[in-house]
Amino acid sequence: MTSPDTPALPPEGVRIAFVGKGGSGKSTVIGHLLAHWAEDGVPAAALDADEPGDEENGSLVEWADLADLGAPVYPAPSRAGIRERAKQVTPAGGVLAVDTGAWVRKAGGTHFAVLSAVDLAVLTMAPTRMELDRAGSILAALEHLESVGAHCPKLRILLTMTNPSAAAADEQEAALTDAGYQVLRTRVPRSDSRDGYGQAFGRPPRLVPGSPMDQLAAELVDVAAEVAR
Repeated sequence: MTSPDTPALPPEGVRIAFVGKGGSGKSTVIGHLLAHWAEDGVPAAALDADEPGDEENGSLVEWADLADLGAPVYPAPSRAGIRERAKQVTPAGGVLAVDTGAWVRKAGGTHFAVLSAVDLAVLTMAPTRMELDRAGSILAALEHLESVGAHCPKLRILLTMTNPSAAAADEQEAALTDAGYQVLRTRVPRSDSRDGYGQAFGRPPRLVPGSPMDQLAAELVDVAAEVAR
């Protein structure tokens, strides 16, 4: 059952795209979110528009084939069909998470098709100056869509691969906030231990109450409800 504190989402549901460079944790985050949303009674599904690179673990579809993520994961069709397919598989009153590959701003890519199909874009970013610079292309693409009057999803930034004992994440958040961007309060720490997020692929996600992924699942439902108003 959904918690009484969980905000109601619209009957048509809300679609959230996760964008960013390869290895920034998009698939890992989505896999955990699906499990936590299922645990919380939030209808959820995912659309996998990612093609993993040589140094990445594997796709979200492959993970769902290996382990129960708590919600269905669908492979994305070709670029032209992404928008319609996203509408078809969004659960009523729930959330569709769309996974994407490493950001590439080019004609014929899937990223703009995905952005046209969602209500909210979550930019996953490690707290380094290099990642901040590389995110400029994504931020510029969203600003371009808005400037020409095209559909532009709302944006939130998620800091991943963080070290709680270092100041880098605080400094990055301050820089982003000063530039006018909204940063999610939840951060996903780097964790390469046996049971850590970095080793989760192929296994059912661990559901730890109060963990960063648990907090992120709740926060994103709040944001999704806000965006849908």
